Amino acid sequence: MFGIGFFEFIVIAIVIIIFLGPDKLPETIIKVVKTFKSISKTINEAKSVIEDEINIEVLKEESRKYRELLEKDTKNAVKSFSLEEFKELKDSAAEINSAIDELKTEEAKSDKTDEEKKSV
Repeated sequence: MFGIGFFEFIVIAIVIIIFLGPDKLPETIIKVVKTFKSISKTINEAKSVIEDEINIEVLKEESRKYRELLEKDTKNAVKSFSLEEFKELKDSAAEINSAIDELKTEEAKSDKTDEEKKSV
């Protein structure tokens, strides 16, 4: 204990008993034990606070990773929606072009029939 051998411990205990005497020794032992308990409790509280802080940092790092993944997935979703919308616009443009072609064809036919009627 603290690098003290058994013999040194006995010598220290005898000196303390002689110095304090039998009247003050029990009170002193109680105070020393309370002090050690208080120190031990403080150390344990400090350990728990440090562990909590470490856990909080781990949770913050995990939340950052999830946020980055969410942002990445959101961007990918926006890109895919944009591609889908682009395809829809392209299809709509094709339908409009085909409708315009049909109108031109019908107009050309009606112009031919009008010319034929005028020539008769």
